[in-house]
Amino acid sequence: MPSSKLIIFNFVSFQLLWWACVLSAGTGKEDTLLCLIGLLTLLHLHWVEGWEQSLPLILTALTGCIFDQVVYSMGWVSFDNQSEAISYIPSWMIGLWLAFACTLNVSMRWLQHQLTLAALLGAIFGPLAYVGAEKLGAITLPGPTSDLAWIALEWGLVLPLLLWIRATFNATLQVRPV
Repeated sequence: MPSSKLIIFNFVSFQLLWWACVLSAGTGKEDTLLCLIGLLTLLHLHWVEGWEQSLPLILTALTGCIFDQVVYSMGWVSFDNQSEAISYIPSWMIGLWLAFACTLNVSMRWLQHQLTLAALLGAIFGPLAYVGAEKLGAITLPGPTSDLAWIALEWGLVLPLLLWIRATFNATLQVRPV
């Protein structure tokens, strides 16, 4: 069980990284930020979760990226300052998923066995994050009401799935006490 200081640090760190990712959109610094988050993820694995958690962490980040790629491909969200010739999510969004994956075994660990609650929270707070990103000029929701409904469905599915993946790996891996 992570210490309360680590849980708070993990939560606050993710919030700061969310802001950094969203505010980096269109600045030309997105790739640098992705590299920084990659480095922070390696430090997180080394100091917090342990290297045995590398695969589940990468798997959950990749799963989130795939879900957002579907959202992008379906036209439910568009990324401002991104050429229409680019058909994949931007690097700042990939960094955001890496940062989010680092919360699943620390500040969000308490949700790993409460998947119904996770679905509800995902369906509420996932779309709110998109609305915040839109207000900050990082994304556009072409049809806000219907797009938010699809994003709520996405997050209602993806958050419990990601937590289940981490809990499943935790059951088979030697989990480092943090």
